[in-house]
Amino acid sequence: MTAPHPRIARSTLINLAGLLIPTLVSLATVPLYLRWIGEVRYGVLLLAFSLLGYFGAFDLGLGRAVAQRIARQENDEERNRTFWTAFLLSAGMGILGGIILFFLGHWLFSDIFQMPIMLHAEAQKAIPWLAAIVPLIALISVLAGTLEARQAFVSLNVSQIIGVIGLQTLPLLSVALGHGSIAALIASALVGRLMGVIVMFWLTARRLPFAGWPALHRAEIGPLLRFGGWVSVSGAVIPLLTIIDRLIIGARLGAAAVTAYTVPFNLSQRLTYLPYALSTTLFPRFSQAQGEDAKGLLRQAVTALSALQTPFIVLAILLIHPFLILWIGATLAAKMAPVAIILLLGIWINGPAYIPYAYMPAQGRPDLMTKFYLVELVPFLLILWVLIAWLGIVGAALAWVIRSSSDAIFCFAATGTAKTYGRAIGLTLIPVIAATFMAFSAQPFTLYLSIGSAILAVSLGTSYYLLPKALRVRMAFWRKPPLSPYFSE
Repeated sequence: MTAPHPRIARSTLINLAGLLIPTLVSLATVPLYLRWIGEVRYGVLLLAFSLLGYFGAFDLGLGRAVAQRIARQENDEERNRTFWTAFLLSAGMGILGGIILFFLGHWLFSDIFQMPIMLHAEAQKAIPWLAAIVPLIALISVLAGTLEARQAFVSLNVSQIIGVIGLQTLPLLSVALGHGSIAALIASALVGRLMGVIVMFWLTARRLPFAGWPALHRAEIGPLLRFGGWVSVSGAVIPLLTIIDRLIIGARLGAAAVTAYTVPFNLSQRLTYLPYALSTTLFPRFSQAQGEDAKGLLRQAVTALSALQTPFIVLAILLIHPFLILWIGATLAAKMAPVAIILLLGIWINGPAYIPYAYMPAQGRPDLMTKFYLVELVPFLLILWVLIAWLGIVGAALAWVIRSSSDAIFCFAATGTAKTYGRAIGLTLIPVIAATFMAFSAQPFTLYLSIGSAILAVSLGTSYYLLPKALRVRMAFWRKPPLSPYFSE
């Protein structure tokens, strides 16, 4: 028997908390990084972490394959065969990825990225530490996929919080102790990641639970690699689509421009936490559901997410510039706020697509999105190159919005939910556009506050109307009535 499903709302809140807590730490640490190591050195550090994100693809897509496969398996013996096969394969590929990054990194940091000459030696010394993190990222993927499949969301998020907070804070501790070179910063980040892996491994051992000795099982390799192969190709293309903007900015505009783009990019991506948390919660359910049960859950989740995310997007658009002024100062805020607003619009368009994006691989079709990524890769790179040359970091933000919007259109078309999404996006359009116009206008504070509050109120009313009826009833009466069959447990 499979484990009973926890309620969707509770699991989503747990996943959301796991994303928000490291964000609060990040909000505190970014100004310290800028003050203690400077905009340029911090830009180099961000480039290093961007490379690290790309080499996370060396898990061969096994994390997602494990989550889908274990969610469907009926006993501990089957789950252990799947887990250990994926774990050992992922460890081997992570080591290979680290070796490749070791040699590639020297070339990138010496010949491609623009940075002051005095930082070249520091960056070169950091490469071995950076390469050593790659196997840990590959292992995290399989461990996280296993906990997700077992719907052990508390264990998953506790271990991820520990790892991410270690990654963010230990480099600052290194600086405080007088070791502020790029090599020392990345070595400290390695220790932080290792802490998270140790905790995640221990929690996985409890929730799977482990049985028998680690071994490669030939019967598991084929299904894992067939499923993971598509996810792996996607995992190779997605980071390229995601980080190539920073790499091109670093090559053409310099490390300081990387900071001016990456800080608002990372900040705006916090608004994807709700879509990510809900899609993570739903993935094991999508893996187990079939037919109209799966389709009904898909449609309701798209509608609910469109409604829930819009007021947060509207509020973020209205407050982003004042927040940046308070957080990092008016000079940097003036450069970063337009980038952040543009990216927030892209997140509003793309956010509901997280649901069909999780639905397709859960239903055994990881190939669909991967094929689309391959088709859009070259056009996106051309658009990105042209817009960066034309508009700088604002052009990079516009290119990202064009790509993420294309992804959303494909997701909804491929899963037959375009009509559901179109209705939701149409109803929430007016407050989002109004907030954008207000954010780019120069208004006295009292007028800005009054109009902004009215826009937010309209957004809240529209979203409440759009929510599925059962969720509106629960919110209105603050009780627990019978819900729809899709949101009932």
